[in-house]
Amino acid sequence: MTFPLSRLACLLGLTVYSSFSSAAAIDNWLAQAKQQQLSQQPYWHILLRYEDQQGDQLSSLIHNQPSFFVSPEGRTNPEEELNATLKALVAPSTAKADDAVACKFPARVAWLRQQLNISDNDLASANCPAFNTWLKGLNPHEATLVFAADFVNNPSSMFGHTLLRIDAPDQTEETRLLAYAVNYAAQTNTSNGLEFAYKGLSGGYGGAFSVLPYYEKVKEYNDFENRDLWEYQLNLTPEEINQLLAHLWEMKGVNLPYYFLASNCSYQLLGLLEAARPNTYLRRDFPVYAIPTDTVRRILLEKNMLKQIVYRPASGTALAFHAQENSPQVNALSKKLAEDPETDVSALAVDEQARAYEMAYDYLYYLFLGHETNKDSAPKRLRTLLIKRSTYAVADTRQTPPRPIVDPAHGHDTSRFILGTGSAQDNAFVSVDYRPAYHDLLDNDDGYRRGAAIDFLRVQLRYYTESQQLKLQRFTFVSIDSLAPRNDFLKPLSWSFAIGGEQAAVDHDGKFSTGQEHSVAFFEGSAGVSSQLNTNNWLCYGFVEGHMQAGSHLDQGWRVGLGPRIGCRQQSTLGQLFVDVQSLYHQDSEQFLTTAKLGYQWQFNTDNALRLQGRYEQENGQHWQSGELGWVRYF
Repeated sequence: MTFPLSRLACLLGLTVYSSFSSAAAIDNWLAQAKQQQLSQQPYWHILLRYEDQQGDQLSSLIHNQPSFFVSPEGRTNPEEELNATLKALVAPSTAKADDAVACKFPARVAWLRQQLNISDNDLASANCPAFNTWLKGLNPHEATLVFAADFVNNPSSMFGHTLLRIDAPDQTEETRLLAYAVNYAAQTNTSNGLEFAYKGLSGGYGGAFSVLPYYEKVKEYNDFENRDLWEYQLNLTPEEINQLLAHLWEMKGVNLPYYFLASNCSYQLLGLLEAARPNTYLRRDFPVYAIPTDTVRRILLEKNMLKQIVYRPASGTALAFHAQENSPQVNALSKKLAEDPETDVSALAVDEQARAYEMAYDYLYYLFLGHETNKDSAPKRLRTLLIKRSTYAVADTRQTPPRPIVDPAHGHDTSRFILGTGSAQDNAFVSVDYRPAYHDLLDNDDGYRRGAAIDFLRVQLRYYTESQQLKLQRFTFVSIDSLAPRNDFLKPLSWSFAIGGEQAAVDHDGKFSTGQEHSVAFFEGSAGVSSQLNTNNWLCYGFVEGHMQAGSHLDQGWRVGLGPRIGCRQQSTLGQLFVDVQSLYHQDSEQFLTTAKLGYQWQFNTDNALRLQGRYEQENGQHWQSGELGWVRYF
């Protein structure tokens, strides 16, 4: 078979014409891109993470991953990267379609095509099987920002956690669990809290995005860790969500340095939202640290961003709420039924018997999810409880726990400044108190988990007017309080921990000093139980506390104390009241040092409050006292 010379000439002519046409198109694109200064546009920098500014040199945060760039100089040269990307769009490739630049970097290419009016006909390949299959599997229609409440027993989630849920068009509130979630987290398998804290603060871990079924995260947060979930449905268009996912596709396999307080889950999700909606600059407001509640609050400040809020209470939250609705007799019998469904219930009225079976099922299911009961016998007991409950012609009276009036995005800001004045041992002073994060036991609980407090990097300064001395009264590296109330079903441990430095009324030979204070480093820890009193919204606790102090004014350079600590906290429309008393026996003085603290804060709006604090210390008949009134400003 011979190939006609006329057809061969025609094909060669078309190839030459196509090459000239492609070259002309590229020259036109490059000229337009230079004229519009596209390589200097903030959106181009967002997509390639050009955030590292060293003098006049701009570079991407993504190191040692050349596959993220088209040009070998792409990490430090935005213009060269943009030009190389444009040239690659028409370059013929012998590789499979998924390796084409338009398929590896769909978000960048989509934006360039929009800016330069590039059509499908101008591309060497517009077919991306892997990306299209992945996108079709997600079936995106809406996006929901999910906030998981803080979990202080896990260092990585002390401030809460955020993730993004991708909702399909046909999903309802009953089927949201089948959606997919986008999560960013540190890549670590360590269970050592100290190791995680050190590497998490110093960037010792890499962070990466992952996509997984939403029900897995609900099971982890709602069931295993007993954390309430807040779902903020965002008003993003399908086109914006597709661009967000296109950028996520570009970021697959990319590791960024993970910093617990800065480049964390919340900060990186902001980058995805910036990619979804150009001219949205969220991360600029978090140059130093990013706390999940602050990032949620910032996202919702965007015009027309929030569609609706859905509250998903944790299993423990629902169990505690239902327990409050029952009589002690019903709860006591419910616990027995969870162990043995054949337990006699005839001592209760008929409607109470039905409730006992309901509570027994909920309690046993809670234990089953938390791996706190025999996993082999639990399913059979659960079935038996359901069968016995079905024999009662009594409607199910359990209700969903009410949604808190204030959600996490509308609580007080996490940074706080206090300007105060007071007196210590009749010496007047003015004080400045600054805390970058997060929440203490005198702050308003609205939007926060009640009984949980974290103070981080808090600095308290005092200037004594008579002696004209400026003192660092206290520096708190970290202070955590976890007052988890107990009920008939849940018996969590409450605890507290603090480390830092402070002024203490102590001198040589372990003597209590009534004349002046001296600087000491401190370490404090306590554990015990907390209880929610039904009257007047009181939360009270009893601890065994130990502390260690170290400083040059101590005779041995250090001392330790051990003893009981009790306290109560109340929040009402009149403000927050906090009382704490401890009595610690010290080995150097061989005496009990008793310390009583009283605090009250009146919140007159979300951003401002007045705080009154008093402190009294007594040892062996000698005492030290101080009082202070301050204006509190949240920002």
